[in-house]
Amino acid sequence: MKRLILALFCFSLVAWAEKRPLTHADYDGWRHIQNQKLSDDGKFLAYALFPQEGDGQLAVRNLATGQEYRESIGQLPPPPPPNPASLEEGPPPVRGIQLAFPRDSKTVVFSAFPSKGEKTKPPEKPKNDMCVMDLANGKVVRMTKVKSFQVPSKGDGFVAYLHDAGDLVLRNLQTGAERRFPGAVEFALSKDAQVLAFADAGGVYAVAVGRDEAPKPVLSEKGKYAKLTWDESQRELAFVGGGKLYLWQRDAGEPVAVSMPAGDLVVSDKGAITFSKDGQMVFFGYATKPKVATKDETPAEDRVSVDLWHWKDEHIQPMQKVQATMERNRSYRAVYHVASKKLVPLADSTMSELSTSEDGRYSIGGDDREYRPMAEYDERYADAYVIDNMTGERKLVAKKHRGRTTWSPDGKYAIFFDGADWNTVSMPEGKLTNLTGKAGVKFWREEHDSPGSPQAYGLGGWTKDGKTVLLYDHFDVWQMAADGAWAKNITQNMGRKERLMLRYVRLDEDPEDKGIDPAKPLLLRAEHEDTRDSGFYRVNLTGNGAPVKLTMAAKNFANPVKAKNADVLVLPVSTFRDAPDLYVTDASFASLNKVTDSNPQQKDILWGSAELVRYRNTDGVKLSGILYKPENFDSKKKYPMLVYIYERLTQGLNTYVEPRPGHSINVSYYVSNGYLVLEPDIAYKIGYPGQSALNCVLPAVQAVVDQGFVNENAIGIQGHSWGGYQIAYMITQTQRFKAVAAGAPVANMISAYDGIRWGPGIPRQFQYERTQSRIGGTLWEYPMRYIENSPIFMADRVKTPVMMIHNDADDAVPWYQGIEFYLGLRRLGKEVYLFTYNGEPHGLRRRPNQKDYTLRLQQYFDYELRDAAKPDWMAKGIPYLEKPGVVVGPEVEP
Repeated sequence: MKRLILALFCFSLVAWAEKRPLTHADYDGWRHIQNQKLSDDGKFLAYALFPQEGDGQLAVRNLATGQEYRESIGQLPPPPPPNPASLEEGPPPVRGIQLAFPRDSKTVVFSAFPSKGEKTKPPEKPKNDMCVMDLANGKVVRMTKVKSFQVPSKGDGFVAYLHDAGDLVLRNLQTGAERRFPGAVEFALSKDAQVLAFADAGGVYAVAVGRDEAPKPVLSEKGKYAKLTWDESQRELAFVGGGKLYLWQRDAGEPVAVSMPAGDLVVSDKGAITFSKDGQMVFFGYATKPKVATKDETPAEDRVSVDLWHWKDEHIQPMQKVQATMERNRSYRAVYHVASKKLVPLADSTMSELSTSEDGRYSIGGDDREYRPMAEYDERYADAYVIDNMTGERKLVAKKHRGRTTWSPDGKYAIFFDGADWNTVSMPEGKLTNLTGKAGVKFWREEHDSPGSPQAYGLGGWTKDGKTVLLYDHFDVWQMAADGAWAKNITQNMGRKERLMLRYVRLDEDPEDKGIDPAKPLLLRAEHEDTRDSGFYRVNLTGNGAPVKLTMAAKNFANPVKAKNADVLVLPVSTFRDAPDLYVTDASFASLNKVTDSNPQQKDILWGSAELVRYRNTDGVKLSGILYKPENFDSKKKYPMLVYIYERLTQGLNTYVEPRPGHSINVSYYVSNGYLVLEPDIAYKIGYPGQSALNCVLPAVQAVVDQGFVNENAIGIQGHSWGGYQIAYMITQTQRFKAVAAGAPVANMISAYDGIRWGPGIPRQFQYERTQSRIGGTLWEYPMRYIENSPIFMADRVKTPVMMIHNDADDAVPWYQGIEFYLGLRRLGKEVYLFTYNGEPHGLRRRPNQKDYTLRLQQYFDYELRDAAKPDWMAKGIPYLEKPGVVVGPEVEP
């Protein structure tokens, strides 16, 4: 027996010893799950599985038998270009496939991208494929070069798709029979799968689905027709063309044509068409008739090209340039009343954006003209008006309003957050009611520590009758009467008592199902404020019972997706060491069954663990950080440690960090390769952002060092953007770090304050006065704050090697900020390296560049913290003539 135990022990040691650390070569094959969806009957689960490079697969799993079918769906395209008007610095959105189960759950229809090996010559752009899988046997029929497809949500048996060659195809999903309609440019399949409408250059047509009948002409006039849209009942079709709006009833003959009353105004094909719930109002876009461009006959060499920056401009020239395309394509909302045949313009240049109630009776819009210049240094404001959609009459309800409105399902109330409280606006009188002012708890984020207005904890949704709304404080869920008559903490203050952040989870994905059914139990996601454990509870709106726990664990439970007609739920579950694989359960959460294994290769790789560390900053504020340890951690050893910073990061304790290249350290890679990684939370004092970071990060580092397993001569730190700035500041104040890597740092707050955020074209003043940079006032109000928080003025104190990345097309932090710091340190004879990736924005987007910088970052830290060999680029640099792509030798005249 002893020999058997010894043999098993030795075997386990050998198995453990065979594990290896992550390498950069592992990134390409690392896979992630997306687009998970259940069939309506809950019998099948479909999901996409994509590697970082290479072709992905669509997997369809029979949940009863466990049988799984797979089909190649090509390589995931790179993320779309960033929105230049956005002020957000988050990662770009990930592209995904289109996926739909028809109502009968006999097939699944999905799109597929071109494969990795497929090459096309610019400017040709490869089109996606459309695939139909038979769920009885897994057989797939593939249609190539498909622009778009539609699967009816309330009908069975058909899919319509538009081929790149210009054919519209209606396919019978059971028989495979197809009907083709050449020359189509746009189409709309009714949700009940009864009528297919389409447009070509000769007009608009309707086809009775399932009948062998010729297309019925809806409008037989040559032109360009667009925005084909069915109303909710699927009985009425709207579309635009030739500057007019057309309305056609299924059983009618000629459509009704609607024109704008003024001769210089036309119906636009830019704005969306929407119907009121009863179909009696049609909302559409209108615009001024485009002017005919005149050709400039002036010779190119004699033309003047100049911008005038006028002091009374509503927006500065760079903002105007970014918004020029949007302004050229802008349309304003109007409504057509079907019964009265009355057309009412609702929006115009004084009020371009509207939010319309579900019943279409009223809209809320904002006039921001008075406050437009303030967007450069303050928050965005507008005077809020209620618009009567019958007459277009406007009524002022709030001056200098900053909140986004959300309508009740019955259209009798709209709700908005004013920076402190939630308020409703009643219709039609426009009465304002403060719902939360007397609740005794705060509904704004209490950890807010920047000069601007705080955000709300959030809104859960309206009940179906529109009489009550669910709102969140820090921990609990409140049900409040829309008229302010009463308020009820439906979670019985349990969230606050147990420090659980409780949030409503909407399971019904039907877009036509507006509002929360108060008769049904509510599912709540719970996350513990201190431990970051998560799980689910159930509570009823009727009665006074406390929430009932369904499941809770040291995991990250994402919100589930439910089958439409079955008690089947699917959700991703993860920890730092467990990839977000899919689990299937029911409404009780009594058992969670894992049904995917996205990265089986991880079992052979050294990983690590994540735990919370507690500390106090120098002001005595209690804070936490995440400490990541290697899988084979030994408390008797001394480890090199990397610190990664931004603001508060502990909410990511149970987040899986996929190994991938980028512009920041990858925690999984470094922990796998024997580093400790610390991510401390930072709390700020307004006016002192740099010192605030120092006062939080150093105590966090010390709290880990005090545990005895850190090599104090091998501590490094890395961060990007705001994290890069804080690092640049800290190394002027401390020599605690052996090596630092600061990405896109602001070095000079004075020049940065009056710099431009080139993505949206907006001055950076707002960032210092109201948001992240946290100075809290202007340069002339607090000149010393700007100087004292700027690393450039203390560059002579830096004694730490500095590695930077700052790209020459940075659209958030001007490139010259990195250059200023580099030149200052270089002038002082400090060790500094600045990587600039040509044409790249704030964060690296091209994968070859991500891989290159990831490798160099690792080489830098390994050299500085682990005595690895010094890479050539650190020893010798990269001379311009040795740069890839640069021609060596004399230039030849063409």
